[in-house]
Amino acid sequence: MNQTLLYEFIVIMERKKWNKTDLATKTGIHISDISRIFNEKKPLSLHNLDAITKAFDLPEGTFYLQYVQACFNQKHHLDKRRSVPYIYKCALHGYDKELSYMITEMLEESSKSVRTKNLNYLFSVAEQLFNEGFENESLPLYEIIIEHMPNRFSEEVAISYFRKFYMKRFNEKGQFSLAHVLEHIAYMPEKFQELSYLWITATYYMLKEWDEVLYYARRLEKMAKEEDHYGRALLYQSFAITRLGSSLEEVLALIDRYEKVNDYYADIAIGNRFVAYIEFQQFQFVDDYLNWLIDRDDLFVGLPRILETYVKLNRLTDASLLLKRFKDEIAEMSTSNELFKQQIYLDFCYSHALYQCADNRYTEGLNELLNVAEQANNKGIQEKYKQCLLSLWKYRNYLTPEHEQKYIELLSIKENRKIIGQP
Repeated sequence: MNQTLLYEFIVIMERKKWNKTDLATKTGIHISDISRIFNEKKPLSLHNLDAITKAFDLPEGTFYLQYVQACFNQKHHLDKRRSVPYIYKCALHGYDKELSYMITEMLEESSKSVRTKNLNYLFSVAEQLFNEGFENESLPLYEIIIEHMPNRFSEEVAISYFRKFYMKRFNEKGQFSLAHVLEHIAYMPEKFQELSYLWITATYYMLKEWDEVLYYARRLEKMAKEEDHYGRALLYQSFAITRLGSSLEEVLALIDRYEKVNDYYADIAIGNRFVAYIEFQQFQFVDDYLNWLIDRDDLFVGLPRILETYVKLNRLTDASLLLKRFKDEIAEMSTSNELFKQQIYLDFCYSHALYQCADNRYTEGLNELLNVAEQANNKGIQEKYKQCLLSLWKYRNYLTPEHEQKYIELLSIKENRKIIGQP
């Protein structure tokens, strides 16, 4: 055990007038283990360190800086049994100073093979955190692996790029993360290659970039080994070709294909056929689509399309009833932290803006259109941004000076982004 740490234990025990038996009683650690730890015959585990700290009535982590040296053996090589739990706990509970010190010690190793082994331990912790749902806590560890792993094209680096892309895909660094994933995808295990193509496709779907959706969905279809991934590949293709000028028959043919994947896809194929008909201007299916959605948990997905269709049919009374009937679902969408629900809510706000304009509430409707355009532009959803601009042009005679000013500001922001190379 670290001599400084041992000295601190002895000082506290003397102050409390404890002997080793007292410490064993207070901590629940067997007296023989206490003796062996103090005599440096047994390594001090993180679990036992926490038990001793608690027995001393001190905050957890009090001795974590001193414990770093205990994570290394006599040759100053990292001990997996002690280092991995230590790194995990520091990352999970925000012991940033302690974690930084530990990683600095790991990276100062001159041997590439030993440094690689150290970073592989760090990678195992990052994966554990990510798979347990602690994505934010895992990200700094992945970034360290990316920056410091001696082999720039190892599986660990490639997977770290994928994890980083997954977490950053909708912020301003998303495109850079995507480029790194595509550069390293060949070095990933097949499972992660498949996951990469799935999430690249899903990301472009959220951004409504249909050429890219179609390209990567087809790549995913070719390599998908998981049933769900194969179904999603066909599903995304059907969405993409709808926007890229294919015929209704071609869209329905893809729906027929993914309907056969399993019961889940057979179920959503029913609703997506209604959606396809509506997309191809066969608005008479809108009520059938609503009836299919009513008792489903994913009802919210169809509300924007149904509302917009009612507006196109000038069924404003039905649109008003729809808004009243599903006000709770709409409210839940508006406050959701889920990216997909946020996206659907943006689509809903666009449809709601069209409804307000059709109902002669131009000020409210145009305000909402401008807000949707701003959000779509900020998120990089150019299809929705352009839809808003076209609708604003349609109702240009009702624009107030305040509307016009915001409209000009939106166009100015777009031009500035083009100049500096942002989407």
